Amino acid sequence: MHPHTRANYLASPPLVVAYALAGSVNFDFDVQPLGKDKQGKDVFLKDIWPTRDQVTAVSSSVVTKEMFKATYDTILDGSEMWQKLDAPSGKLYQWDDASTYIQHPPFFQNTQA
Repeated sequence: MHPHTRANYLASPPLVVAYALAGSVNFDFDVQPLGKDKQGKDVFLKDIWPTRDQVTAVSSSVVTKEMFKATYDTILDGSEMWQKLDAPSGKLYQWDDASTYIQHPPFFQNTQA
Protein backbone atom coordinates (compact mmCIF):
# COMPACT_ATOMS: atom_id res chain seq x y z
CA MET A 1 0.00 0.00 0.00
CA HIS A 2 1.07 3.54 -0.58
CA PRO A 3 2.58 5.00 2.60
CA HIS A 4 0.39 8.11 2.31
CA THR A 5 -2.84 6.13 2.19
CA ARG A 6 -4.71 6.88 5.37
CA ALA A 7 -5.95 4.08 7.62
CA ASN A 8 -4.20 1.27 5.80
CA TYR A 9 -3.49 -1.84 7.83
CA LEU A 10 -1.68 -5.02 6.92
CA ALA A 11 -2.43 -8.16 8.89
CA SER A 12 -2.45 -11.90 8.45
CA PRO A 13 -5.79 -13.37 7.34
CA PRO A 14 -6.51 -14.83 10.81
CA LEU A 15 -5.88 -11.42 12.38
CA VAL A 16 -8.22 -9.81 9.87
CA VAL A 17 -10.93 -12.22 11.01
CA ALA A 18 -10.08 -11.55 14.67
CA TYR A 19 -10.39 -7.79 14.16
CA ALA A 20 -13.66 -8.34 12.32
CA LEU A 21 -14.95 -10.35 15.28
CA ALA A 22 -13.73 -7.61 17.62
CA GLY A 23 -15.46 -4.98 15.49
CA SER A 24 -12.52 -2.60 15.59
CA VAL A 25 -8.79 -2.42 14.96
CA ASN A 26 -8.47 -0.47 18.18
CA PHE A 27 -8.59 -3.66 20.22
CA ASP A 28 -6.20 -5.27 22.71
CA PHE A 29 -6.52 -9.04 22.27
CA ASP A 30 -4.54 -9.72 25.44
CA VAL A 31 -6.99 -8.01 27.76
CA GLN A 32 -10.26 -7.70 25.84
CA PRO A 33 -12.36 -10.79 25.09
CA LEU A 34 -13.71 -11.36 21.58
CA GLY A 35 -16.97 -12.54 23.03
CA LYS A 36 -18.47 -15.10 25.36
CA ASP A 37 -18.96 -18.85 25.07
CA LYS A 38 -22.25 -20.69 25.72
CA GLN A 39 -21.58 -20.66 29.44
CA GLY A 40 -21.00 -16.88 29.43
CA LYS A 41 -17.25 -17.21 29.93
CA ASP A 42 -14.99 -14.68 28.15
CA VAL A 43 -13.32 -15.98 24.97
CA PHE A 44 -9.97 -14.46 24.07
CA LEU A 45 -8.01 -14.69 20.84
CA LYS A 46 -5.50 -17.04 22.53
CA ASP A 47 -8.40 -19.46 23.16
CA ILE A 48 -9.26 -19.84 19.47
CA TRP A 49 -5.85 -19.24 17.83
CA PRO A 50 -4.41 -22.53 16.50
CA THR A 51 -1.06 -23.78 17.72
CA ARG A 52 1.88 -24.15 15.35
CA ASP A 53 1.45 -27.95 15.55
CA GLN A 54 -2.21 -27.67 14.52
CA VAL A 55 -1.34 -25.44 11.56
CA THR A 56 1.48 -27.78 10.53
CA ALA A 57 -0.79 -30.84 10.75
CA VAL A 58 -3.42 -29.26 8.50
CA SER A 59 -0.88 -27.82 6.05
CA SER A 60 1.01 -31.08 5.69
CA SER A 61 -2.22 -32.97 5.02
CA VAL A 62 -3.43 -30.65 2.23
CA VAL A 63 -0.32 -29.04 0.70
CA THR A 64 1.61 -31.60 -1.30
CA LYS A 65 4.83 -31.68 -3.26
CA GLU A 66 2.83 -32.67 -6.35
CA MET A 67 0.88 -29.40 -6.24
CA PHE A 68 4.08 -27.40 -6.62
CA LYS A 69 5.60 -29.78 -9.15
CA ALA A 70 2.53 -29.60 -11.40
CA THR A 71 2.67 -25.81 -11.40
CA TYR A 72 6.42 -25.32 -11.74
CA ASP A 73 6.93 -28.02 -14.38
CA THR A 74 5.13 -25.81 -16.92
CA ILE A 75 5.45 -22.33 -15.41
CA LEU A 76 7.82 -21.07 -18.11
CA ASP A 77 5.43 -22.21 -20.86
CA GLY A 78 2.83 -19.63 -19.92
CA SER A 79 -0.89 -19.88 -20.51
CA GLU A 80 -2.49 -20.99 -23.75
CA MET A 81 -3.18 -17.33 -24.61
CA TRP A 82 0.50 -16.48 -23.96
CA GLN A 83 1.63 -19.35 -26.19
CA LYS A 84 -0.58 -18.08 -29.05
CA LEU A 85 1.05 -14.63 -29.09
CA ASP A 86 2.81 -13.83 -32.33
CA ALA A 87 6.24 -12.71 -31.18
CA PRO A 88 9.61 -12.59 -32.92
CA SER A 89 12.36 -14.84 -31.66
CA GLY A 90 15.96 -13.92 -31.07
CA LYS A 91 18.00 -12.09 -28.49
CA LEU A 92 17.60 -8.58 -29.93
CA TYR A 93 14.46 -6.60 -30.76
CA GLN A 94 14.07 -6.02 -34.50
CA TRP A 95 13.65 -2.28 -35.02
CA ASP A 96 11.50 -1.12 -37.95
CA ASP A 97 13.86 1.75 -38.74
CA ALA A 98 17.41 2.80 -38.13
CA SER A 99 16.61 4.60 -34.87
CA THR A 100 18.03 3.19 -31.67
CA TYR A 101 16.20 5.75 -29.56
CA ILE A 102 12.53 5.05 -28.77
CA GLN A 103 10.09 3.15 -30.93
CA HIS A 104 6.43 3.48 -30.07
CA PRO A 105 4.77 0.14 -29.39
CA PRO A 106 2.43 -0.87 -32.23
CA PHE A 107 -0.57 -1.23 -29.92
CA PHE A 108 -0.48 2.56 -29.29
CA GLN A 109 -0.38 3.53 -32.99
CA ASN A 110 -4.17 3.69 -33.39
CA THR A 111 -5.12 5.18 -30.03
CA GLN A 112 -6.09 8.79 -29.50
CA ALA A 113 -4.56 10.89 -26.76
